[in-house]
Amino acid sequence: LELPARELYPQAFFGGQVSDGTKERVAKQLAKGVEGYKKIVQFNPYQVGNQFTIADCSAVIHLPIISMAAKSVLGVDLFEGTGVKDYLKAMSSRPAVQKVAADRKTSTEQMLASNKK
Repeated sequence: LELPARELYPQAFFGGQVSDGTKERVAKQLAKGVEGYKKIVQFNPYQVGNQFTIADCSAVIHLPIISMAAKSVLGVDLFEGTGVKDYLKAMSSRPAVQKVAADRKTSTEQMLASNKK
């Protein structure tokens, strides 16, 4: 999911544009990826069972960004009806996840300020 979503990032996050052809291709790849993801994810309560694993470390970083890019550029909620929103909300109560989110916010603000110079 993250790899094809990267092609949307220039438009979603950096003021660029993505061609209609790229949007169509990425939309198909993401739809296929979400279908595959739904087949393996468990939310029991974590991605792949009852223990917090590296899969969760990756998910809490990438799923929100993928979702934002798809919503912004394609106008779709990729994870509607998948349980991702509830999962991310639950994960956001973990101190380590809160720290990563705070650090990402700070770094993003610094990057945006740097780009304006």
